[in-house]
Amino acid sequence: MKNSKGILMGVLGLLAAGPAWAEEKAGLHVIQGGPAYFNAGIGAFNAAGVEPGPGHRGNATLPEIDLEYQSASKLFGIGALWGIVANTNGGFMGYTGFYSDIAWDHWVLTPVLGMGGYNQGRGKYLDGTFQFRLELNLAYQFADQSRLGIKIAHISNAYIANEDPGEDEVLLTYAFPLSFGDHS
Repeated sequence: MKNSKGILMGVLGLLAAGPAWAEEKAGLHVIQGGPAYFNAGIGAFNAAGVEPGPGHRGNATLPEIDLEYQSASKLFGIGALWGIVANTNGGFMGYTGFYSDIAWDHWVLTPVLGMGGYNQGRGKYLDGTFQFRLELNLAYQFADQSRLGIKIAHISNAYIANEDPGEDEVLLTYAFPLSFGDHS
């Protein structure tokens, strides 16, 4: 996808400039510590109907689940994460990457840049096993530090293969803090 590079640059910019940008705005800040999170999401795989190349099958919008662990340890507001996303046609992706939490009042914006291995199953053709994953999650944080949000995500090979059909996701997410990872 042509817009993959733009999305990638935007997420990289948020991760890199987040701490400096947040300090300039009143009430806006990058969360430096806090607990680790387990984030679960349900939604739609290939939600935007990104078209595959000619002759490829598996362009359906499918139900999916996304499970993600976000570490509590952060360096300059950037932490590590590990996750898996799976759809109902047997396609799945295991991934690892980096995230940051940018908070304003009770709202938390979490950009993610990840990479991992994709297995097509009977689902969408993405031209290769190695894929990148970009996410943007906007969540409301409750007093107990749990979060309810909406996530948009994109899986793409960023044209490191012959084709880049890509796929987009929309998910409803719930994240709960894990006490063993508290680094407040």
